[in-house]
Amino acid sequence: MIRTQISLIVLTILVAGATLAAESAKPSFDSLDKNADGKVSLNEAAENDALFVAFKSLDTNKDGMLSREEFAAYMKDKPSA
Repeated sequence: MIRTQISLIVLTILVAGATLAAESAKPSFDSLDKNADGKVSLNEAAENDALFVAFKSLDTNKDGMLSREEFAAYMKDKPSA
């Protein structure tokens, strides 16, 4: 009985950790747009390593910012964690 309870607690912790990891792996546009200007700058993108690395290729109009459309393309092509 105690062993089953401990197993359930461990499983719950693992699921919660996986959920948090998936959420942090896929940030929302609004969570990254710290100054609420409707764009994500390179500095704002630095909060997410994968987005930071991909930033230059995602910035299709080369204005140094990611629009919602450019960010949406990143999220669409990004595999789930």
